[in-house]
Amino acid sequence: MTSTTQPANDQGTGPRLRGNLGTLELFFSIMAYNAPLVVVVGIIPIMLVAGNGVGTPLVFIISGIILAAFADGFIRMSKALPRPGAFYSFITAGLGREVGLGSGFTMLVAYFCVASGTVAFGGIVLGALVTDTLHGPSAPWYVWGAVFWGLTAVLGYLRIDLSAKITTLLLFGELVVVAVYDTAVILHGGGPDDLSAAPFSPAHLFDGSFAIGILFAMGMFGGFEVAVLFRDEVRDPRRAIPRATFGVIAAAGVLYSVTSWLFIDSLGVGNAVASVLADPEGVMHASISEFAGRFTTDAANVLVNTSAFAVLLTAHNVASRYVFNLSADGILPRALSGVHQRHGSPHAASLAMSVATAVIFVPIVVLDVEPLAFYAAILGIASVATLAVFFAATSR
Repeated sequence: MTSTTQPANDQGTGPRLRGNLGTLELFFSIMAYNAPLVVVVGIIPIMLVAGNGVGTPLVFIISGIILAAFADGFIRMSKALPRPGAFYSFITAGLGREVGLGSGFTMLVAYFCVASGTVAFGGIVLGALVTDTLHGPSAPWYVWGAVFWGLTAVLGYLRIDLSAKITTLLLFGELVVVAVYDTAVILHGGGPDDLSAAPFSPAHLFDGSFAIGILFAMGMFGGFEVAVLFRDEVRDPRRAIPRATFGVIAAAGVLYSVTSWLFIDSLGVGNAVASVLADPEGVMHASISEFAGRFTTDAANVLVNTSAFAVLLTAHNVASRYVFNLSADGILPRALSGVHQRHGSPHAASLAMSVATAVIFVPIVVLDVEPLAFYAAILGIASVATLAVFFAATSR
């Protein structure tokens, strides 16, 4: 029987997953969940008009500092509770079994929502790439979404090392495109105002809505906590987990802050917000094309697809491990805590997640729900769920 304060496996009993992840593989797997290219192309322009405008680069720095402080305590706790349950294990130990179970199921729902929403988003962007860019056959979004789903179902079943290698490769392509754009803006000396440091001035911090800006920015660091969830699949967890966690926070903070600064400079500090308002969907693509060339823009369009797939694969793997841990503790059916003899993966939990993801799309397709509306709604649920658990974890 499980304890009233701790999950059953805290002392190492029960089924254990196996893997051979190093620090870099763990780092890239987590960073891929943040979808850097999607953030740069789709989120940063939105932050300029819905958040704190020209002060956007500063909120990324502030968010990184806040989350690094939280991560310090989080990592210390993971050493005291060496079990791959993440928020579920930690909140159970601190606030009791009932709250811990609630947090575990809430995070499971959050990552399941991200995975489900990304299948829809992937269907949209892959369909656009095949039909509009490659001039291939036209098909409904759910056909292309099924391609994303099928690949994820197969990779999620296999050893985590393979997923890590694939997400590493995909993320590398994203980072190259962003780095090429950033370098091009610097080499061109910026836009109308040259390279201006004004976006880093505290005077711009409260342009527009600081509260919305900080919420957007903190959301772009999502998934940094999942390194702990892969503890049993990491070669040297006591070293790799802290390095990967702080590495993701630092890399995301620097990347988004620098790129948003250069994007603002490419438009001109005084014209940036107006330029985004005039063409919110195309302004970043136009900036990339102007400074880094058409080839880089085309590469970005292709890599948005691989970025979406990397998010889907990571979310699926994380959700599967929440199912595995809840099953290993007897909360969900024990059959879901099976460990594949060859791959060392939570194959039963992964299959259950794949089936659940497929099932949720049956009414979506039958009722002809608009996929972007579904994507936006289900990501909203994921955001609320994650914030609820975050506040629970920091309440004591």
